[in-house]
Amino acid sequence: HRDKKRDKEKVKEKEKAKEKERDRDKEKERNWDRDQERERERDKDRNRDKDKEKDREREKERHKDRERVRDKDRDRDRDKDVDKDRDRDKDREKDKDNEKKKDREEVDQNKEKDDVMKEREKDRDKIKDEGDKDRGEKEKDRDKEKEKDEKEKKKRERERDDKKKKEKRSRTPPRSYSSSRRSRSSSR
Repeated sequence: HRDKKRDKEKVKEKEKAKEKERDRDKEKERNWDRDQERERERDKDRNRDKDKEKDREREKERHKDRERVRDKDRDRDRDKDVDKDRDRDKDREKDKDNEKKKDREEVDQNKEKDDVMKEREKDRDKIKDEGDKDRGEKEKDRDKEKEKDEKEKKKRERERDDKKKKEKRSRTPPRSYSSSRRSRSSSR
């Protein structure tokens, strides 16, 4: 009977041991699952960090690319501006040259005009000098002519007056009809 009891106890102990073993195995499995889950989480975190890092790197690259493009554009714009400035300077130079040419031409034209005016003035002065000499003589001649004209006028006036006087003397006043009748009747 005791053996049976002992056997039962042993069996119970064995079962308890098995139960403990199973519990331990389950605990191990749980721990292992937990560890796996943690590992997965860690991996996820690591991957997330790596992804973030990659994203950061990509963003840096993009930024650098943008900067490069911006720099190229800026350089291109600067070159365009430089070209524009150069063209503007060339145009300014051309304008200055054209203006200088115009000024030179204007100065030349003015010189020519001045020369022509001076020539004319010289000619006028010569003519004036000659004219003054001539004028002096002409004025004398004119004065003489005026005197002659005046003498002739006086002469003509005198002649006219003389003619009138002679005509008055020679002419008998016309007889009126009544006076002629009177004279006739008186003679009868």
